[in-house]
Amino acid sequence: MRIHPTAVIDPRARLADDVEIGPYVVVEGEVEFGGGCVVGAFCRFEGPVTIAEGNRFVSHASIGAPPQDLKFKGAPTRLEIGPSNVFREFVNLHRGTPGGGGVTRIGGQGLYMIGAHIAHDCQVGDHVIFANNGTLAGHVHVGDYVTVGALTAIHQFCNVGEHAFIGGGTIATKDILPFMKTVGSRPARCFGPNTVGLERRGFSEDRIRALKAAWRFLHSAKLTTTEALARIAAELGDAPDAMRLLEFIKASERGVILANG
Repeated sequence: MRIHPTAVIDPRARLADDVEIGPYVVVEGEVEFGGGCVVGAFCRFEGPVTIAEGNRFVSHASIGAPPQDLKFKGAPTRLEIGPSNVFREFVNLHRGTPGGGGVTRIGGQGLYMIGAHIAHDCQVGDHVIFANNGTLAGHVHVGDYVTVGALTAIHQFCNVGEHAFIGGGTIATKDILPFMKTVGSRPARCFGPNTVGLERRGFSEDRIRALKAAWRFLHSAKLTTTEALARIAAELGDAPDAMRLLEFIKASERGVILANG
């Protein structure tokens, strides 16, 4: 274990033997670091926080701060972070609230660029990318392999489906479709399948072709959303990704972002 002499480490913290702690780091409360974690200068951790192995915090990150919720009165809530993420400068991750289940969860193998913000009670999947100042309000669920563009803000209680690509500067007040590219300010618009990202992740031509077909139904000016969903169910029932898209739309409580916002 290598701890810089200027770091302040709470005796309640638990650090694996090979953790590295840089200058002027502050660790308060019950914070657990897994093996191989590296913490750069000026980061602050406020427990209870559990951090799995292999995470890297570059500098000035705020990890496990109390939620920005006026109803929060200091109840014991948590932040849980999966393995092998990179958190760049000024990233902040907040603990949960009692009303939201008490736990904010971050998956593994993610990249969180400068100023990314994950608010209380969010549930974030694996292999995500948050570009600079990508922001989640409270209670947002983000699936695996999602890319959140720079300066994007996602409204509280929204769901972001897996493999979604959200373009920079998007203001999302409804759910974001899985597998699709969604871009825009108010109102945000969906521009069809996230083809490049899906190809990079090994999606076959057949899978992408089915998603494009589903999008044509959803995007058709001749069909209502209800009619489009019926066509997807009838004509793409053997395509699991299309069925996942259908399931996501039917389960949405806030409505989903389509071409018309």
